[in-house]
Amino acid sequence: MNPRARVLARRRERLVQRSARLRRQAEVEVLGLQRTFNWIDRIQDAWHWLRANPLAVAGGVGALALWRPRRALGLGLRAWSLWRLARRAMALRAAFMPPR
Repeated sequence: MNPRARVLARRRERLVQRSARLRRQAEVEVLGLQRTFNWIDRIQDAWHWLRANPLAVAGGVGALALWRPRRALGLGLRAWSLWRLARRAMALRAAFMPPR
């Protein structure tokens, strides 16, 4: 084997080893993110269920209002405040970021 071929073979071997190391590292990082993605999926599934079952949501809110009226009022005020904050944030985003 000529010297150039040996150099190329050694370089190829180092690249193959580096590629394997990077694959293992990526696998570890993806496994770490998997738990987060599972939670995001569960939240998304719950959101879809809530949107599909508005009577269940209304029943829960009504039960909370009967059981703990003060707490229900506090939660309602917080939800309304968050809604207003989200609307302002969306307006700011629309003002500074053109639509795609």
